[in-house]
Amino acid sequence: MSNIKQLKNPRTELYNEFKRIIKSYDFNWNYYPRTDERQTPAMLSHSFIGRPELEVKYPHTLSDGVQFAHDVCEEILNYNDITVNCYYRINLNMVFPQEGNQQTPLHVDHEFPHWNMLVYFSNEGKTILEKDSWNTANEEHDPEEDDVIIFPGVQHCHEVPNNDARTVLVATYI
Repeated sequence: MSNIKQLKNPRTELYNEFKRIIKSYDFNWNYYPRTDERQTPAMLSHSFIGRPELEVKYPHTLSDGVQFAHDVCEEILNYNDITVNCYYRINLNMVFPQEGNQQTPLHVDHEFPHWNMLVYFSNEGKTILEKDSWNTANEEHDPEEDDVIIFPGVQHCHEVPNNDARTVLVATYI
């Protein structure tokens, strides 16, 4: 049984406007050099909804564009007959080709049950789910631009892109 499910992306006007804005030169990104012991690659990030943490045990708004990002997620999920009860996190990540570790460390986004949705705004950086009790081998998704996948909150990582930036909208939800 596969954990990765590819969704249909309706590519609405709202989606295309969101994509145009996040790819523009004046969109605000935060830089994270990531020189930690896990060798996480450097990245750019824009958080719309911050994840619950030990100190703040609820999702919290971090960007004025939260409604825009939320509506894009809702359009895609509703189009695929998926109902969300709560978004725990909505975040954009951009990773550029770089030397060093060519794969992010395995991780889960939250230590409680959830689902992940990835919306790819580029065709770079394969997503890899670690094998589990259901699967005897790792699962992978090699993205095309505008792909959308969902998967349960399991250990996963992604490859560092080879040629261009890997730009992904990440939403976690129940």
